[in-house]
Amino acid sequence: MLLSNINLGQYVPTGSVIHKLDPRAKLFSLLLIISAIFPAKNFFQIAFWAAALITLVRVSKISWEVLFRAARPIIFLVAFTFIFNLISVYTTGDILTSLYRAVFTSIRLIILMMFAIMLPLTTTPLELADGLDTLLRPLKKIGFPAQECSMMIGMALRFIPLLMQEADKIMKAQLSRGAKLDQGNLFQRIMSFFPVLIPLFIIIFRRADEIAIAMEARGYDGGEGRTRRKPLAWTLNDTKAIIFSVFAAAIFFVV
Repeated sequence: MLLSNINLGQYVPTGSVIHKLDPRAKLFSLLLIISAIFPAKNFFQIAFWAAALITLVRVSKISWEVLFRAARPIIFLVAFTFIFNLISVYTTGDILTSLYRAVFTSIRLIILMMFAIMLPLTTTPLELADGLDTLLRPLKKIGFPAQECSMMIGMALRFIPLLMQEADKIMKAQLSRGAKLDQGNLFQRIMSFFPVLIPLFIIIFRRADEIAIAMEARGYDGGEGRTRRKPLAWTLNDTKAIIFSVFAAAIFFVV
């Protein structure tokens, strides 16, 4: 697999122990990690989770280049967060405080998003859908369509990298025709992307129509009673992953 083709939401098989974990264990662990990173208030706590992220990447055997390429879409979100916190200097009147807050919030967001991106990199969309279906199943008692919801999320994860590839093709085609997507002020750049968004939306609706026709042709009438090609199996490593995540989150809140 070419590194240039790596996109957000794309599965990267490496055969690591992280890839072999049950998706339910990964989802629950990610939930614990996110709940611990959000309330972080100092760089010592951020350094703790940065070390945990480095360990996770090494164990998963995914290169940093692959991770950074998959994380490209969050650059704009991090930049917006940084600028928004810098603007708060007008309300606080303290430049150093605003700068510290902007840097700290941006780093915390990057680490949080990196953990989240590791989930689709190490788990197939089908496994994620099955894991979500199992975790949301108790909500069926109150009428929540757990299986349909997990299926939609799995389909979205499956098509995010495909749509990003389509967007990249459209942008290259526009650039070859002389479009200036990376020139001018902010407003001009935003306006120049409309020739990219319009055909991309057409492709999205076309793919959605193709999926609907394919599902109807296969007789899909809902998730109830649907069997799995690869049933989920909980192992000792999954239990260890949960215990480690709980332990890490507990240490974080104690410290």
